[in-house]
Amino acid sequence: MTAPVAPRLLLAAIAGAVISVSSAQAGGCGGAECYRHVNTPPVYGAVAERVLVRPAETVYRTLPPVYETVSERILVAPGGRVWQTRRDAYGELIGCWVDVPPQYSVRHRRVLVQPAQSIPETIPAEYASVRRRVLVQPARSGWVPAGYGHGGYAGGYGSGPVVGSLPDALGITGASSADVGVGLGFSSGSIYDGY
Repeated sequence: MTAPVAPRLLLAAIAGAVISVSSAQAGGCGGAECYRHVNTPPVYGAVAERVLVRPAETVYRTLPPVYETVSERILVAPGGRVWQTRRDAYGELIGCWVDVPPQYSVRHRRVLVQPAQSIPETIPAEYASVRRRVLVQPARSGWVPAGYGHGGYAGGYGSGPVVGSLPDALGITGASSADVGVGLGFSSGSIYDGY
């Protein structure tokens, strides 16, 4: 008598599950149950910034006063008619009116042409370009399925995951890889867990 086909298939499926569980427990990971911890170093870049070296300032430049020497003619003695007397060659006194021209003198003096001035001058601000190092992407750490390929994570180096994610592998819906990793003790719950 032959056994029904359905129990044989069920028996084969159970045997396959036992073999895969025992191979995982024996240290040989296989399938969706094995994960490895991946660390990605931080990525840095450089940005150029304009930095104020010296602020703008206003200074006052003083111009000295400007003087000039001028010459002017001034009246020393006014002219006019004066009565003069004198003795002639015979000793007689003779008087007459004499026109005396006015007497002038030249006087030099210093005059202010332009007073001292204070002129404001604005010295513009001085800037320099400085390059500084900035964090572009922080370091990441998390658990990825072991089938991702050598040394990387999905989208990077491997040919893609064997299983979509850790929750998918465990058959849990509505949870992220980070949630499951924390629950299983794989990680500390960092926002970078699970990639």
